[in-house]
Amino acid sequence: MKLETAKSFVLIILIGTSLILTFGMWNYQPDVGTLREESFEEVELGGTKEETRRSLIQPSEIIFKSNESFYGFSSTQNREEMYVDMQSWTFADFTTRVADERNPDNYEVEVIFPDAIPMGLFGSMMSFKDDDILFPEWSFERLYITFTDTASMGIEFVSTNGNEKATATVNNPNDYEQMWSLMTNLETDMFREYTVMDTGEKDIYIPSGEIELSKETMRFTGISPSDMRDILFPNPSVVMQSTTPQSGLTYFTDSRQMRISDNNLGMEYVNPFTENTDPPLTVDSLLERSIANINDHGGWTGDFQLTELNIYQNLVKYRLHYKGYPTFNNGYPDLSVIEQKWNSQQLEEYRRPLFLIDRSFQQSTFDLVPAENFIANLLNHPDYDRAMIEDIKLGYRLRLSIEKNAIELEPAWYINYKGNWQAPVFNETVQKGGD
Repeated sequence: MKLETAKSFVLIILIGTSLILTFGMWNYQPDVGTLREESFEEVELGGTKEETRRSLIQPSEIIFKSNESFYGFSSTQNREEMYVDMQSWTFADFTTRVADERNPDNYEVEVIFPDAIPMGLFGSMMSFKDDDILFPEWSFERLYITFTDTASMGIEFVSTNGNEKATATVNNPNDYEQMWSLMTNLETDMFREYTVMDTGEKDIYIPSGEIELSKETMRFTGISPSDMRDILFPNPSVVMQSTTPQSGLTYFTDSRQMRISDNNLGMEYVNPFTENTDPPLTVDSLLERSIANINDHGGWTGDFQLTELNIYQNLVKYRLHYKGYPTFNNGYPDLSVIEQKWNSQQLEEYRRPLFLIDRSFQQSTFDLVPAENFIANLLNHPDYDRAMIEDIKLGYRLRLSIEKNAIELEPAWYINYKGNWQAPVFNETVQKGGD
């Protein structure tokens, strides 16, 4: 066979083989499932997703002053309803100036917040007549409502250091009549008398006389730690889980760490590798970022209210309330508080309870020691310095009842002493009975 003929024959074979292979590739269907991107369901904790700064920032007390007598609402619900009404007011004639010595009116209302509220933040929550107001940078804890002869109300904000103040007016006659009606009906069942304790820095108001609240034993639903893992870690599949036998603590780690308490009801998350590369957060952006983050995973698993807003530490705290009263817990992490710390745009620390309260299945009525006796015991006790007492609250002690697999809320007096909430050793309650 000639060489040219052989080359032609080989070339024909190669071309035919190529056509066969190409046809096979076009028609070959592999016997495997269809490949698709892995999808992850959004994880939620079961709480509400619709909280706002308006719903989370609530006054801790609203005090009506009438000729040196002091009154507050008998029901916390009435206090909350009045604050909702205040949010519909229109504030006009806003001005700021250096504070002078304040002389209380014979009839006025004092609205007290649990922590300092930046004036600009309050301005964003309320309706002001002028849109171009430049709010001052200082914060306030108390505002005062006074009444004029022209059916309008004066509003006065005093800075936390006492050096600055701002004033405004509310000129709506209906708003005036509603507030004046409350002021002139303080002897009704809607109100109860309050006693005042002067610490030298500010007045502390406490309900007078006998106090009756019920001790509640509550069913609860635990939140799975793996749900928090899926929320907080970008790639949950690479997160390592371990348990320390001695303490019973469970750890979830990649470069971050989440620690779960031994009863699986508390969580602490730390991300040590956040980078402070973005502009510092403002008060508005810090609060909005925190609220949006918790909204995203349905993290409001109870009635939480803002209790601390610290722009210098980028720290936000929300305290659990029950029937309008604050709850307190001495565990670590604190089971009565949601706490977040941010570094620019990144969540750096997150502490929270991991349960939803279902319902109360056992109640017993408690009489707390009257406010007058409590103050006397407090001021006469050698362990407490009057000048270090920052606040006093009626609230609930939140603790676990292991034998009942439940959470107990027990009424108690609490004091903010040197910046920390605690129940004094003489905090007496008397159990009367239950069902």
